[in-house]
Amino acid sequence: MAVTRTPITDNPASLAISHTTGQFLHFSVNAIGPVPIFAFSSSAKGTIYEAADFGPPTTLYEWDHLRNPSDIQQLETLSLLLSFFSNAQYTYKVELCDKVGTVIQTVLEIQYTGASTDSAAPESFLVVIP
Repeated sequence: MAVTRTPITDNPASLAISHTTGQFLHFSVNAIGPVPIFAFSSSAKGTIYEAADFGPPTTLYEWDHLRNPSDIQQLETLSLLLSFFSNAQYTYKVELCDKVGTVIQTVLEIQYTGASTDSAAPESFLVVIP
């Protein structure tokens, strides 16, 4: 069985972020299954987070990126890699937020369903700083 990818808000491929106004990205992974396995990485910094970095397995993982000025990299590709070895379903959501954390826009929201024999599902987009 192949991984089923169901976009609610499809991947934009690239996204402009205004760091001068304090915009940042809020990420969430909702995982249905006993032990989620995923990795969030940057073309500039390598692996930034793995599921294990958040402590014991849970159903919701959340983090911000580009909130800290040291995170800001022009033409950075951000990637999430999901494994289906121990989890059958994930929902990956990225929101563009203003400097106080108010959601401006849902950038992408995608549901994935797979089986333990499926390969991992990657999802990437490019960040552009105008």
